[in-house]
Amino acid sequence: MDALGVLTILAFGLLILGIFLLGRYLQRRKRAEFQAWADAHGWSYRPRDDRWAGHFRAPLFHRGHRRGAHHVVEGSHRGRRLVVFEYFYVERQGSGKNRRNVTYRFAVASVFTPAPRPTLEVSREHVGHRLLGVFGVKDLQLESEEFNRAFRIQTEDDRFAYDILHPRTMEWMLGDERFKALPFRIDNGDLMSWRQGRLRPADIAPLATFVVDILERVPDYVWQNRT
Repeated sequence: MDALGVLTILAFGLLILGIFLLGRYLQRRKRAEFQAWADAHGWSYRPRDDRWAGHFRAPLFHRGHRRGAHHVVEGSHRGRRLVVFEYFYVERQGSGKNRRNVTYRFAVASVFTPAPRPTLEVSREHVGHRLLGVFGVKDLQLESEEFNRAFRIQTEDDRFAYDILHPRTMEWMLGDERFKALPFRIDNGDLMSWRQGRLRPADIAPLATFVVDILERVPDYVWQNRT
């Protein structure tokens, strides 16, 4: 092999090593940023804790394979216990030689509720939901037509949904810009929200505030024994 070939191989090797070292550096820096946020707010931080990837029943947490949870921060916000983390899963896409793994990431926040309750998921209405309606797949309809046009409501218990989505809450949701991008779900003992994309330290407080804002609007009687 001539000198040019040797130099080419060495240069390629150095490039690969540089990319690897840069990745390690960026990973350590990101972990340090999350740790600093947690320390400043009195929360705990773990770079990875995959238990949270299997904790929730929402369909999002049963997609793909190799599911996990990165940058898990736990703590208290306005007297409520929360966890915020970056959830990911992998899907195999394409066919033949074009088969490849695609990783999907979501920023997730969940606040623990005072008592377990039935499932209620509220998300923004979109064209796909309206098409389902054409074929007879209906979601729960409330007394506000404006709210019904704006949101899709899925629940195991209609009475529970009516208790949560009372007129004042519906008015608040229609006027709050956060609900245009963020769904929420009450499921067993959790009230959670999520958005697609990576989690940054700057996202933690807004996501935590969002789920706590929702929880604090739930009437107290909802968490009492139901007959």
